[in-house]
Amino acid sequence: MSDEAIAVLLVEDNLADVALLMELLQDSEAESWQVTHVKRLSLALEHLHQTEFDVILLDLSLPDSQGLDTVARLQATVPHLPIVVLTGLEDKTVARQAVAQGAQDYLVKGQLSAEMLLKTVNYAIERTHILRRLQESEHRFRAIFNQTFQFMGLLSPEGVVLDINQVTREVIDFPNEAIINKLIWEAPCWQPEQSQSWLKQAVLRAAQGEVLRSELQACTAKGSLWWLDISIKPLRNENGSITLLIVEGREISKLKRAEAEIRCSLEKEREVNQMKNGFISMLSHEFRNPISSISYAIDFLKDCDPIGKQKEQCFEQMGNSIDQALHLLDEILLLGRTESGRIEVDYTVIQLKEFCSEIVQVFQLTQGKSHQIVFSIEGDDSTQARMDGSLVKHILDNLLSNSIKYSPKGSMIRFTLVCQDNQAKFCIQDRGIGIPAKDRSKLFEPFHRAGNVCNIQGTGLGLAIVKRCVDLQNGQIHVESQEGTGTTFTVILPFK
Repeated sequence: MSDEAIAVLLVEDNLADVALLMELLQDSEAESWQVTHVKRLSLALEHLHQTEFDVILLDLSLPDSQGLDTVARLQATVPHLPIVVLTGLEDKTVARQAVAQGAQDYLVKGQLSAEMLLKTVNYAIERTHILRRLQESEHRFRAIFNQTFQFMGLLSPEGVVLDINQVTREVIDFPNEAIINKLIWEAPCWQPEQSQSWLKQAVLRAAQGEVLRSELQACTAKGSLWWLDISIKPLRNENGSITLLIVEGREISKLKRAEAEIRCSLEKEREVNQMKNGFISMLSHEFRNPISSISYAIDFLKDCDPIGKQKEQCFEQMGNSIDQALHLLDEILLLGRTESGRIEVDYTVIQLKEFCSEIVQVFQLTQGKSHQIVFSIEGDDSTQARMDGSLVKHILDNLLSNSIKYSPKGSMIRFTLVCQDNQAKFCIQDRGIGIPAKDRSKLFEPFHRAGNVCNIQGTGLGLAIVKRCVDLQNGQIHVESQEGTGTTFTVILPFK
């Protein structure tokens, strides 16, 4: 027992019983007890307003109060103070009712001993302290449980709803009796059958130790539909047994609407792309027929009569224009196919040095002496790689063509191939007009041309095609440029 005196309020009107209790208290270390005796409940209430006590010893038959009402009035005044009821043999039933109502214990006057009195009083005080700590813990839990922004609920391992927090009550707006003590999947807020089915299976698995999560659709009492990101987690006691299931939910209705809008936009974009690609294919077909007729007519006229130099130049210009138109159609078709995902990468074995050398030779022949293309290779010049030769050719053709187009005549174009670390690095460097900084963010967008190209002809499709061909092979493309000085494009493609 503590060295501090236990402050006791003894409420008893029978002086013989008071004398007996005082004697018992003296036999149980009387110096540790500080007893205040009153005969009426009204006097007890006055003392409780003025003095702090550790325990109340209470007779239920007082001049101004009888039976259980006596306990109730004291509890209303000091709800956290332990009460030990004093009763006779004939009043045990009432004493037990008093304990059920909130008293800590009861003592039968004719069966008292000093040891029993001491133990009962100390146990009552200790139990009250424990109960108070539990109540404080419950209060903290309840405050957190009800004030969290998430939907929360507690289930038995069988799936019976034991409690839901305030946020859940306010949103679903169903009466408590429709939710509490009911199986969670039978609650009226779960209208779609698939939600009810998932909950039933999730409770069964969570009761076996799993953590489950899903997105479910629910409704309020007013019929409003909303989406929940919901999880069910098992809670174990100190023995490892699952005693509760914790349900948490977060509303994701806005997210689901945004997803639906994105899917709708993507579907519309897909339809537009299909229409655009269909139109481009049809246009290409319609253009190729008259162009082929014109080309055939030119060849026929060349063979009919001897032609002068002036006519020959005209025929040559017409032929070049036809070639340019066909090339433009090919680029538009290729771009459309890459955007619509209709190109499948066809990996074949390429001898990189020979492959690049052939491309350079063709350019050197077609461009004549206007530019010099210097090709070099670093690393193993016999390197072979699995790549899509057609896509790599589109990349190199467009980059070399741009370098020649935007560089002054007589200048040098450097083309370097570096083979190392299981990848090929294609570097094409020119000393041309360069790319203004403001245009670099849109460099690979179709039909975009830099602001300094002036009257240099072009479609703005070349770099867009290059970027698509690089992406299709999981490669990278980098550009370094300074206006008026030149540009270096570096394409890195992994070996397959």
